[in-house]
Amino acid sequence: MVGPVVCGVDFSEDSKRALQWASLMSRQLKQPLVAVHAIEPLLVSAADLEYGADALRSTLLAELKTFVARTLGKSRRVRSEIGTGAPGGVIRGTAMASGASLIVLGTQGLGHVGRIWFGSATTRVLRESTLPVLAVPPGAASRSGTRLRVARIIVGTDFGSAASAAIDTAKELSHIFRVKVTLLHAVPAIPAPTGWRGAVAQAVEAALGDARAQMAATAPARWDSDVRSGNPARVLVEAAAGHDALIVVGLGGSQPGQLPGTTAYRVLCEADAPVLAVPAR
Repeated sequence: MVGPVVCGVDFSEDSKRALQWASLMSRQLKQPLVAVHAIEPLLVSAADLEYGADALRSTLLAELKTFVARTLGKSRRVRSEIGTGAPGGVIRGTAMASGASLIVLGTQGLGHVGRIWFGSATTRVLRESTLPVLAVPPGAASRSGTRLRVARIIVGTDFGSAASAAIDTAKELSHIFRVKVTLLHAVPAIPAPTGWRGAVAQAVEAALGDARAQMAATAPARWDSDVRSGNPARVLVEAAAGHDALIVVGLGGSQPGQLPGTTAYRVLCEADAPVLAVPAR
């Protein structure tokens, strides 16, 4: 992964967590860190009329630099940028213009309830980006008195092209962080009327056997691997819980405009660990 790490910042606690993870990733990758904030075009126009051209931009750039320094320390070198437009478009545009290798975003945002910001800016970035996107939920904050760390990487696979890209990325990160990787596949449970439960159980068992054979042929050497029965998203979320883990998933679509796959979306919504979403190549 070669190129700057770009982090979206809206001055919220959520973007502070994202910035901390972006700093960790940029250090590990040995790449520059870029913090970017987006302002609404109408607000820019109104401020220009009232206070003069670029007054708002200059003020917010100073505030962004202060926010970054307070979050990461004054000695941390970070390039700060202000863009005009919708947050998702500004973040993606900054990443493309800088030749970024990774985009980092929080899953919530300033003034929003729950994970609504995830449903807007982050979803747009996930839909349109050809770069890996690290989504940082509230649960990914550093514990009191400890530093952020990645102790294990959990990768979900459905044996498709998006999963293949996720595996390649996890392989690179495992060498960078020097941690073990667990490759997981889940065979969904199938609800059935009482009279059909025996047949369904046999079908699930056969699917588990096929998946184990595929897993044996897919998992890189020295990786842990497991095939389980259950909801794929829940299996990944539970495997990462409490282990200082980084979850890596493939995005469902390889073309711009496609939504993340159902499993990837649910993992992004439910996980307390940071989730790296990797688009299919």
